[in-house]
Amino acid sequence: MTFDDSKLSVYIFEDSIVIKNHKDIAKQFPRCGITKIESFVLDMVKRGKLDDLLC
Repeated sequence: MTFDDSKLSVYIFEDSIVIKNHKDIAKQFPRCGITKIESFVLDMVKRGKLDDLLC
């Protein structure tokens, strides 16, 4: 998944979703039954929840 010049890696675990950038800075979110991972990540980007990872 690529946003502008930033690449984000998304790791999906049974109970959490971890989003990591190319600088190895990561954020973790509880999975809570989320099945549409791409929509979840895009929504977090739009809300500004991943701004610190997009650099």
